[in-house]
Amino acid sequence: MATVIGFAVSGEPFITLNHQKQLFLDDYLVKSRTNIERRIHPAQKCPGNPVLWASEPWEPKLNVLYGSVIQDDGKYKMWYKAGMGVGYAESSDGIKWVKPRLDLVKTNGQKTNLLFLKREEFKGPEALPTFWELFGVHKDKQDPDPSRRYKMGFLSIVRPYAGPRPDPFHPTDRRGLGIAGSPDGVRWHLIDAWATEAICDGDTHWMFDPSREKYVLYGRTRKTLPDVEAAWSKYSWYESYHSGRAVARLESTDFLNWDFNEPASAPVVMTADVNDQPGTEIYSMMVFPYESVYIGLVQVFHARPEACYLDVQLAVSHDSLNFTRVADRTPFIPVGPIGGWDRFNNSLANNPPMLVGDELRFYYGGRTYRHTPYKGKDTGPMTGGIGLATIKKDRFASLQASFDGGEVLTKPLKLLGSDLHLNARSDFGEILVEVFDLAGNSIAKSQPIRSDGLDIVIDWEYGSLKSLNAPVVLRFTLKNACLFAVWCT
Repeated sequence: MATVIGFAVSGEPFITLNHQKQLFLDDYLVKSRTNIERRIHPAQKCPGNPVLWASEPWEPKLNVLYGSVIQDDGKYKMWYKAGMGVGYAESSDGIKWVKPRLDLVKTNGQKTNLLFLKREEFKGPEALPTFWELFGVHKDKQDPDPSRRYKMGFLSIVRPYAGPRPDPFHPTDRRGLGIAGSPDGVRWHLIDAWATEAICDGDTHWMFDPSREKYVLYGRTRKTLPDVEAAWSKYSWYESYHSGRAVARLESTDFLNWDFNEPASAPVVMTADVNDQPGTEIYSMMVFPYESVYIGLVQVFHARPEACYLDVQLAVSHDSLNFTRVADRTPFIPVGPIGGWDRFNNSLANNPPMLVGDELRFYYGGRTYRHTPYKGKDTGPMTGGIGLATIKKDRFASLQASFDGGEVLTKPLKLLGSDLHLNARSDFGEILVEVFDLAGNSIAKSQPIRSDGLDIVIDWEYGSLKSLNAPVVLRFTLKNACLFAVWCT
């Protein structure tokens, strides 16, 4: 049986701390905290937003991300939902965008930047007859077929449908993931209209997970937890507003063949819980590997008579399967204020954020109108655009304390290196770091840290981390300071 020695437990499994940063999005590293709160640091919206808006005579008023923004061939490329079709834009800096004139879709004889429309505009091998809505685009460097170098995922729908594979949540539809291929990202052809039918609606996202060497897809399904149903069904509006949107997870080695294919068969990994406001639904989740964790950007639908808007919150996972919502669920990308272009409905790019210098860039769509019901109180015109929000790298959330001070004790850690690094802000306060063995004996203590830095290498007042072979415990003492991440080299 483990024996308590000082503040640690002898024999407790240790966590390896190496060059991969450990972010304080949850208490994975934390044994205890005293007078410390966890706070989300919302992304800062670009003052020039929206960076893309309807500007050409052929454009619909609704241009939003559902879609992707990637860096490719020395430029930024964007595929986005342009009304009922797909638009394409390019940029040298990711802020000022050019809409190239292409000959794929013409309006009044004019070339446009539209790649195709949802309706049956194309015939023959270029037709995508079941295309309904764009999910996103990625460049697949592994596919030996150059005609499929770029792959597009889209919502595939046939309606009305009376065949053997109806979607259980939309009984008169057949629904699933469609995949198209392209040699250049511009001219597309159908690969498979029904790669999987385990997802059923818009805002489906995927990532490539290097640790698994697989694509992992997070798509729409429906599920309501029993305690949520019991708590929220008392509201008179609940039945007409709430449909139980949730997120399911699938895997594939090649983006074409998925581990779940039957309608509604994939396991659910994110759904609303009783800590959400009544009426909340999980509309989508974009997940990406980041340092030592997986970060989920959760698109949350607030479906209530006085609300009906979508913002973006944070979740974290250590295995891409089990997710924890971060802190008090403060929006990471909130909807805009009255007068804003992104007043009601934020959606996310399909791809992970981009690191540009010391900043992470998040592209997102915003709209001036509520989600369903689209008619009624406080409705705006059906317009939308695409914006940009940023954070300094690693600074999603912090552990923090004011001037009265707070303390964080870690679980036992095996340090793989002799230098300890922090991402922290204490330029108007102070952080002290102390290192203890598991018996509570002090090994090292830092000089006071009074700076704001993304990579602060700790100087020691006494002791060092050299030749440490046994697990240790770190104690952080914070005064008017924020601690975002720690790592060791």
